Amino acid sequence: MPIELSCTGCGQTLRVGDEHAGKKARCPKCGSIATVPTAGESPAPAPSDASPFDTDKPAEPVNPFADLPGPSPNPYQSPSSPLGVTPRYAKPHRGGLILTFGIVGILCCGPFGIAAWVMGSADLKEIRAGRMDRSGEGLTQAGMIVGIIATILLIISIPLNLIIFAGSM
Repeated sequence: MPIELSCTGCGQTLRVGDEHAGKKARCPKCGSIATVPTAGESPAPAPSDASPFDTDKPAEPVNPFADLPGPSPNPYQSPSSPLGVTPRYAKPHRGGLILTFGIVGILCCGPFGIAAWVMGSADLKEIRAGRMDRSGEGLTQAGMIVGIIATILLIISIPLNLIIFAGSM
């Protein structure tokens, strides 16, 4: 048999199951919290002026992360600039140079691929840290990938060239 009680905030009649006796219930209309009486108790009458539960509600939401330290400031980015915007004093990117080195490494000179891979890796770290111009991230990443491919082709071509050279003797 459900237990009936009056909301202390708005006076609406609430019905809850027997298993909730002694627990707290929230009114769906006004959000006030009231204790559900046990089967032998009579429900508390609703006060006419104010709810005793108003003191339980905080005046403003509590931030559980307020005491935690924030991220360390980036010395290369001004505090007023939003995230994702490169500050005016960031180093210029070398995306075009890195992509060119990667292409030259594939076409004719393998060590340029190694240089593109190393430079691209270093520059991507600088870009993601906010110390280098973000507009060259795509070119830098493409150049690094082409440099990796050029390095793999160089590693494969050295033994093949040695085998061909040894076979021609």
